[in-house]
Amino acid sequence: MATATLVCRVQFLDDTDPFNSTNFPEPTRPPLYSFREDIPLATQLAGVHRLLKAPQKLDDCALQLSHNGTYLDLESTLAEQKDDLEGFQGESGRGKKHSIILRTQLSVRVHACIE
Repeated sequence: MATATLVCRVQFLDDTDPFNSTNFPEPTRPPLYSFREDIPLATQLAGVHRLLKAPQKLDDCALQLSHNGTYLDLESTLAEQKDDLEGFQGESGRGKKHSIILRTQLSVRVHACIE
């Protein structure tokens, strides 16, 4: 029996400095990552982090969809979040494929701003 996977582009946004407003997803040529749809995303996060060599602390990371800005629930599987992924496989208006972006959790960014 084959395991269901979602192969997609992955990038990170270096938002470790919450006051930097010139952030663009990196790398500019995003690599592909195969997410298993039946395993919680939290279990797969370390592999994405390692592939991207992202500056975020692993325990402060979140995953965001580039096409609609939705943050994925790391405790859930992709299969459990199918509604959030609607339209993800299609092309964006600029002809570029969508990606999953590794980000610093919103709560961590807010606390950095407050400090």
